[in-house]
Amino acid sequence: MTRVGLVITAVLLLASAASAQPSAMIATNPPGSVNYVVGNALAKVATEAGTARLTVQPYAGSSTFLPMLESGEVELGINNAIDVGLAYNGPGFKIGGRNPFPHTPGLRLVMRAFPLMVAPVVRRDSPIKTIHDVKGKRVTGEYPANLAIWYNIFGQLSSAGLGWKDVRVVPVAGLNEGIDALVQGRRVDLRHQWRQGA
Repeated sequence: MTRVGLVITAVLLLASAASAQPSAMIATNPPGSVNYVVGNALAKVATEAGTARLTVQPYAGSSTFLPMLESGEVELGINNAIDVGLAYNGPGFKIGGRNPFPHTPGLRLVMRAFPLMVAPVVRRDSPIKTIHDVKGKRVTGEYPANLAIWYNIFGQLSSAGLGWKDVRVVPVAGLNEGIDALVQGRRVDLRHQWRQGA
């Protein structure tokens, strides 16, 4: 009886390995972002293990593909807790009086990966030493492709008793555009940066 069970199990495992791998699309942020690197790593591991053939599809930012997850146009996505929490809870759930996400109650957490540490970033020669020093300064904002950044900066400003009205907002579309604006010295004194945490 034991031998028969083992043979049947082995045959089923071999048969499933021989069948075609299921395929899925995994949405990420643009190339150069942490989420893009993580998406590619997951796709590589899943494909090499024979679990699934994942194809990475980069988007302008994590906020842009949540409706596609809801509709089933994309099967998986690498995202952050802020975007997912606001989208899942819908427009009635607001932070800072704002929630522009369409309601996506069909979202499900498949895996919690790692914490992302966030921090305001300035040029090396900047007179800004603490978040209190940004009053009246040019700060990247809006971030329609990466709305979580708006919320993180809102929280950082709030921690210093400041708000968006206390800084000069420089609109940028997403993470990479904010980095470019600061590095190239274009009208920006401070921007937000993600960093993988431990």
